[in-house]
Amino acid sequence: INKITEMNLSANQERATMEKKRLVWKVEGAPRPETVLRGGPVDPVKLIVELGPMEIRTFVLMFDYIFLYTDDSM
Repeated sequence: INKITEMNLSANQERATMEKKRLVWKVEGAPRPETVLRGGPVDPVKLIVELGPMEIRTFVLMFDYIFLYTDDSM
């Protein structure tokens, strides 16, 4: 795997771009604490993805294709 990119659920936009466009609502009253982002960023070296309960994540993977020789005479 050469590259891993997290996408939105429909896989047509990078999640980082989507997060930048997210609306920030102005609310009255005391501010609520920020919700913890479940399933942190993906480590590009270890390629470990953590999911929280009821969480769905979408990724696009770029990888090299390696052809393995097979003997078709059998």
